[in-house]
Amino acid sequence: MDEFIVIKVMNEAMLRLKKSKNEDCTKNTTINDFLKDEAFFFKIDKRRALTVLETVGVSKDKLNETYDKLTNINVYKKLINNGKIKPTDNLVVKYN
Repeated sequence: MDEFIVIKVMNEAMLRLKKSKNEDCTKNTTINDFLKDEAFFFKIDKRRALTVLETVGVSKDKLNETYDKLTNINVYKKLINNGKIKPTDNLVVKYN
């Protein structure tokens, strides 16, 4: 399963939930914009990524595991092969 798609769906669900409860959904709206970039989690530091994951509803005990799935070498290679990132891009998470 593509973990990135799961995170996008979770954020969209959280956004709908907050809107239905008339709660502030500014963070989730911003995250929605960030998630238009499939390489997003490679471009931010881990601390910020964990905050994003928690905001979209990932449980605290799954944050690190989810982050690792989103930024593993296979995902990195897939993004390079699909032209979403280049090895020369200014990324926080990189593999050789």
